[in-house]
Amino acid sequence: MIAIVTATATGAFVLVAVILGVIATVLPGNGISAPNTLCATKVLHVAEPDATGVRPACTPIRVTGTGHGATAIAAASRRLGTPYSWRGGGLDGPTRGIGSGTNMVGFDCSGLTRYAWHQAGVALPRTAAEQWHALPHIRPGYQAPGDLVFFQGSGGGPNHPGHVGLVLDTDRMIEAPGTGLQVRVSRYTTRRDIIGYARPGI
Repeated sequence: MIAIVTATATGAFVLVAVILGVIATVLPGNGISAPNTLCATKVLHVAEPDATGVRPACTPIRVTGTGHGATAIAAASRRLGTPYSWRGGGLDGPTRGIGSGTNMVGFDCSGLTRYAWHQAGVALPRTAAEQWHALPHIRPGYQAPGDLVFFQGSGGGPNHPGHVGLVLDTDRMIEAPGTGLQVRVSRYTTRRDIIGYARPGI
């Protein structure tokens, strides 16, 4: 960020903040400091065709890899900005949730990961806990793009995850975080409630 000070006609100073830089899309550690949430969203006045009513306010993720993991990431990145909806999300896209998600079309965390991997031709169970128990686990430090990262989350425990995200790289994930928020890119390495990693498709 560069701050530029300019004088007005009355001699007062106006601080104009000019934000320079683009969110990194390939690897972390590029010298760009960013908050935990790396992709903000904005609400549209006119709903999109998928009825989510939002779209990402940041540049879409560029997927450079190949294989099932890259396909899953590409599918999830197309849903950036979609509202969180508890129990929302089907194999073909966002759906109306239940409970706290009754009036919202979108995804919950495991609905998003299940949707993304379905686009890569891999079937996953519905909930975060079911996905954790069904998939082969990966040791920390060996996670790859497209792997799932699991957290204790709300109501979860050490062997019963309450939240799941899709690994983007060694620092970031795509997640449907919670009620009132949207599908976003965020850092998982700053969280202290990580349970572990799992790899679909093997």
